[in-house]
Amino acid sequence: MTIKKVKWLDSVKPDTLVSKVARTALQERLELVSYYLPLAARKADANIEYVHQLRVSVRRSQAALELFQPLEPMRRSEKLRKRLKKIRRAAGEPRDLDVFIARLTADHEKSDKVAVQTLKRMRAMRKEAQTSLVEIAAWAKGKNLTRKFEQFIPRIRWRDAGPEDTLQTIGPLYLDPVMLQFFYQAEQTLAAPDTLHQLRIQAKRLRYAMELTAVAFDEGFRRDLYPYFETVQDRLGQVNDHATAIVKIAAWAEKIEDPVVVGYLHDVMAQEEKAYSEESESFRQWWTTDLIADLKRRFDHYLRVSID
Repeated sequence: MTIKKVKWLDSVKPDTLVSKVARTALQERLELVSYYLPLAARKADANIEYVHQLRVSVRRSQAALELFQPLEPMRRSEKLRKRLKKIRRAAGEPRDLDVFIARLTADHEKSDKVAVQTLKRMRAMRKEAQTSLVEIAAWAKGKNLTRKFEQFIPRIRWRDAGPEDTLQTIGPLYLDPVMLQFFYQAEQTLAAPDTLHQLRIQAKRLRYAMELTAVAFDEGFRRDLYPYFETVQDRLGQVNDHATAIVKIAAWAEKIEDPVVVGYLHDVMAQEEKAYSEESESFRQWWTTDLIADLKRRFDHYLRVSID
């Protein structure tokens, strides 16, 4: 099956009414959730990207729901958020195991008997974890979730008394609070380095919001600012990957009785702890007051020009 992705809203224009932009964004993203959910449930062993893209599609759908919340029916929107969260959680453990198994496979020679033994056990755990995806797909089918997605889209509309705004007019206003929350957390992280995880969450929210509003700005927003910001998120992602691995490996080790495999996992966890410490320190050295100020100036330039 084809790997489908949706990132930018290339089918809309700056003068497109915001309700149409929101309907387009949600339709494209929810369609991908419907596309990947059965694939992740039935064919995950054929391509681990199915589970990964399911999670990405859910996250992007959640971001669109958040950004365009003023246009949505409140109760239906809240119910949809809960359903998407349920799908994302079901895909969490399978995806984490996919990533870890891929890493072990790449890092160790087949002649390493302990590595082979560990991989065998992890693959068995991955097979068990697939149950959550099978169950969530069955649940979604029973709820006729795809049809509910389709029914939600037409209910997105302009809800203010005045004339409807275009994306170019209101997009920067929607983006502004997301940006401010990110930079608030950026400042907090300078004083409390252990809040890097919260900074990454805000970075991801801002990145997805940028994708949804990019058409409202001139081409430099997408061409220059977005890649600059991606660098920030990529570095945060590297730190978070090690932090997540530490927690996950510890949890997996508790479920395994074979002392040889447990010992091997503890060794890998020690490597992750060392890498986490190094990556965290590297990020803290890089994430300076001047860098934050420069990034904020870049954002402010586009928001100020658009709002003015």
